[in-house]
Amino acid sequence: MARDKEHRPTGLTGKAVFAFLNLVTGHGKEDPWMSSPESNHNPHRRYPDARTRSSYQPPPITPSRVKRLRPLTPSPTTRKFFHLDEQEQSPLLKLPDEVLNLIYEYVLGNRLLHIVRLHNGLGHTNCQASNSYSHEQCYEQQCRGLKLPTGFHIKPPLEQENHLPLLQTCRKIYSSTIYMLYSSNIFDFDSMETLIQLSTALLPCRFDSIQRLSLDFRFCTSSRHSQGTPANDWARWERLWRVIGSMKALKEAWVRIEWHKEHVGLVKERMWLEELSMVKSLRTFVVELPGLKKHEVLVDEGFRRVYGDWEFVVTRRSV
Repeated sequence: MARDKEHRPTGLTGKAVFAFLNLVTGHGKEDPWMSSPESNHNPHRRYPDARTRSSYQPPPITPSRVKRLRPLTPSPTTRKFFHLDEQEQSPLLKLPDEVLNLIYEYVLGNRLLHIVRLHNGLGHTNCQASNSYSHEQCYEQQCRGLKLPTGFHIKPPLEQENHLPLLQTCRKIYSSTIYMLYSSNIFDFDSMETLIQLSTALLPCRFDSIQRLSLDFRFCTSSRHSQGTPANDWARWERLWRVIGSMKALKEAWVRIEWHKEHVGLVKERMWLEELSMVKSLRTFVVELPGLKKHEVLVDEGFRRVYGDWEFVVTRRSV
């Protein structure tokens, strides 16, 4: 700019022409993002085309549940002190307990329940896929319903089975079946916050009755739904696995993970997977991860030789 000033014309006509050219070409004044002292400390201001950082702000983590002074349902250890009407007039309740349990399990259990966040709390949809263990079929059929940019779901218009009428029949049936509802079904989640929220919404004894979990984390789309990832919401990621690790009756877990970008690197991936070590002694614990490139396979083998294998089974998708 100093050289331009030395060669500027001094005559009135020359100044007018030069001013006109500056106005047309836009070179008459320095760009504010170049001359501002603030730009020296902010590379995004010095280079307007530079990518800005994500604007994601982690929402407040769901607080822990406040324990009721008086539980609505007696626990298994205190149930023997409560007397329930035997309902002898009911033909159903005259059946042997073994037969009743088979009926209850057929009506309430052996389903995959997609737990979703709704505007008024948590809800569920029944899996419509022929293979309940296939995350891809659920995703393609949109079993969970439409997911909004806010992270909440709109339930699909399909008619859903309602499990509540049987439980609402009488107190005796409710007390006999409520734990079966949690112990015999697979609970599926597609976000970290949904599982954390469920853990604080249920009575601890009921949440601890869950035996099977299914997690389908597609962090590559989290930014579209105002949801966090391990990269930008580490506290929630750590709490998620701490909650899962504390589930007393959990026996099986199937996890599918897509990281927030295509290639996160094996070092970061291993750092994030370290949190899964809080989940121990499961009968089945399978984690499906993105596939590896040829050079990454050797690095992964080196990590396993140094640190040993994970306590869970790792499967890789094809690249």
